[in-house]
Amino acid sequence: MAREDEKVLDACLRAGIAIPFSCRDGVCHNCLCVAVSGEIPEAAQRGLSEVQIAQSMFLPCRCVATQDMEILPAQAVKLFTETIVQGKALLSQEMCKLLLEPTLISACVQGEFINLRAPDQSVQSLRIMNQPAEDYFLEVHVQHSAHDSFSDWVFDVLQVDQSLFMQGPFLLQQSVVAAPSITPRAKYPPTDLLLWAALQGGKLLAVILQDFYSRVYQDPLLSPYFHGTTMQRSIEKVYSFMQRVCTGEDTFFGEQPKNSHHWMVISDDIYRHRSALMLSCQQRAGLSPEMSKRWFAIEDYYKHDIVKSVAIPRQLDGVDLPLEGYGDMVLDAGSICDGCGRVIEVGEHVRYHVRLGTLYCTACKGD
Repeated sequence: MAREDEKVLDACLRAGIAIPFSCRDGVCHNCLCVAVSGEIPEAAQRGLSEVQIAQSMFLPCRCVATQDMEILPAQAVKLFTETIVQGKALLSQEMCKLLLEPTLISACVQGEFINLRAPDQSVQSLRIMNQPAEDYFLEVHVQHSAHDSFSDWVFDVLQVDQSLFMQGPFLLQQSVVAAPSITPRAKYPPTDLLLWAALQGGKLLAVILQDFYSRVYQDPLLSPYFHGTTMQRSIEKVYSFMQRVCTGEDTFFGEQPKNSHHWMVISDDIYRHRSALMLSCQQRAGLSPEMSKRWFAIEDYYKHDIVKSVAIPRQLDGVDLPLEGYGDMVLDAGSICDGCGRVIEVGEHVRYHVRLGTLYCTACKGD
């Protein structure tokens, strides 16, 4: 049960309910849920699309419940929904075009994926080939493959005006695809002593980072990602990391960007916003355009570890650690319950959140 003025997300975490989250302030939409019953406060739907609102989606990190609510993860509404085949045409002997009624997913865009399910329960993940908002229908192409019951059904059985079931949209293809063999990337990019010299051996770097994080911690899009982290700590970590990258000196003992950002859901738009803010701070400090380009080359080296649509597991010695959820342990030192605030004595059983490290006593965790 939520406490007075407690956000739904916080109430769920306190109760041991694992809801994915990232920014905790309505920016990333990673915690998106669906209200099966109960009134949704207006603030909890601010920033959502009309389609999402129509589907009773809301952001639990912004929601203070005014009455009992029954909720489900947003993924639950991405169950298979009935649609109608509006057109079917062979583009070649091996490729069939389908035109589908968009129904509840009319907000999807070209390049996203949907899953289609055949009567035998076989499923195929297909890319949206058109812009549904302009054409009304969804266009997908099905390639015929040997020993594939789904494509056999599409080519030989499926008819115009027949109904079938659709799931999505998804930003990424949902079928399992074997990863290509690639050469492991170096932990750090090549050193850049010229950039370090332009940063005056770190003096100008400190000025830039102080200006940057002073603005970041006030920025409505970026500040939620620094919940629970002091500005000074953020500055120190990036300073030591940049020194290590530029000089090759063993000055950085923190985690690599992939691990330190593993739980953050950061879009290209947020990344560009952050980069624009950093460039502004570099310019204010007098860093030349050429040196700014060198700086951003370092950031781009790690971009694929940072920009993503879903959180990824943190890795330790090549092993994926739990991304969400809770563990149980017995305290060997006294602490404070992050749920009710009472003192937890040595030897008590507690639940802890695997990512946040927050502790909950037996009363708060429901024992």
